[in-house]
Amino acid sequence: MTEKKEEESEWKKWELKKFQEFRFEIDFTSSITIKLIKGTAEIFGAELAIGIEYEIRGQKAAIFTWHGCIFEIKGECDVEYIAEETPMMSYLNTHMAIEQMRCRIEKEGGDEPRVMIVGPSDVGKTTLCKILINYAVKHGRTPMFVDINPNEGTVTIPSTLTATVIDKPIDIEEQLSVLPAKSSMAPLTYFYGYLQSTDKLKLYNKLLIKLSETIQKKMDKDSVVRHSGLIISTPNNLSNNANWDTFTFIIEKFKVNVVIVVGHERLYSDINKCYQDNKKISVVKLTKSGGVVNRDPSTRRILQSYKIKEYFYGTHKCELAPYSVIVPFSDIFIRTIEQGIAPSSALPIGMERKVQETRLVPVEPTEDLINSILALTNVDVKENEETNEEEDDILIGTRLLGFVHVTNVDTEKKKITLLCPCHGRIPKKYMLLADLKWIET
Repeated sequence: MTEKKEEESEWKKWELKKFQEFRFEIDFTSSITIKLIKGTAEIFGAELAIGIEYEIRGQKAAIFTWHGCIFEIKGECDVEYIAEETPMMSYLNTHMAIEQMRCRIEKEGGDEPRVMIVGPSDVGKTTLCKILINYAVKHGRTPMFVDINPNEGTVTIPSTLTATVIDKPIDIEEQLSVLPAKSSMAPLTYFYGYLQSTDKLKLYNKLLIKLSETIQKKMDKDSVVRHSGLIISTPNNLSNNANWDTFTFIIEKFKVNVVIVVGHERLYSDINKCYQDNKKISVVKLTKSGGVVNRDPSTRRILQSYKIKEYFYGTHKCELAPYSVIVPFSDIFIRTIEQGIAPSSALPIGMERKVQETRLVPVEPTEDLINSILALTNVDVKENEETNEEEDDILIGTRLLGFVHVTNVDTEKKKITLLCPCHGRIPKKYMLLADLKWIET
């Protein structure tokens, strides 16, 4: 045991030749420290500084070098090896083509790059997004990262749709976790509440429209952001033919003009055929990296749970101190999507069904709420609580103030205990409830 601790506390030296990368995996329960000694190296396109120690945990990443480097690692990785073949050159070429689009619109005008990255699960879509963002920032750009994959929670908690202007390189240790503190713009967040885009497709599409409209308003006002363009991360299930309508819907609403297909030959062929006559849309095929790791459902649940915990408690580099507040039922106003539809035979004679998948209904606090995540909206509670379709639209498409976690419900005393990320009184605003739950460990 003592020998193992001494081994983990010692620095281990690695040397990479040009175009090589050191791939490693480390879980959330342990950490490693990386220090660049000589040469140049990068992680997800963000450069390492010589002599600076970086503490890494909970990542599957790679240290890549264009010219060769020497670095040291302290601690034990779950997996570690040097790879000769990497897709970095094709990623760089893709970035340069996008950068040429940016330069062209600055001089001649035209459409900014709106890049949509698609492919099945575990092909490196998020990795490519980070690399393209970091390379853009190196060129002085401020791209907008749009995450419409509710399963990931790349910027904030899972089950959300976000858009964030990024004006600094992504933090090597924390990745996108501390963006609100390090970016000039906190992420624009819409609460979807489900982990798959197909769970509530009508609601998902409605939020896509809201998000795309808000993004367009931002780009109309800010020419720097507009010229930098969009980098869009998409759900894994877009690679299925059954979701083709959603795929084309996203392209239409976000005005996508570059589609990058990662690791899926058939999907690339289908998209290419569909848009071969559309000169405004370019379709690019990239192979997935050999370092991509397949994640089973249990691993994904662990990652999702960690992202929620990170929201309330922060990270090892930026710790937060959440607090609990006890609120009477009379001060809590919760809405959720109406569940269950009566069969047509149960309707009165002559009455037709009106399917409203985005209809909101009040929720009475019960013990079933324990462990639920509630989204706190920016909509004030009205004295008359009766809602109509127009008010439902406002609530569903509103920007969020944040999230709270239900830790206890006392039905006898009619009080609910909420875990909040910061101190202060819970404002009298509507809250949204969906399927997202988190058991604190």
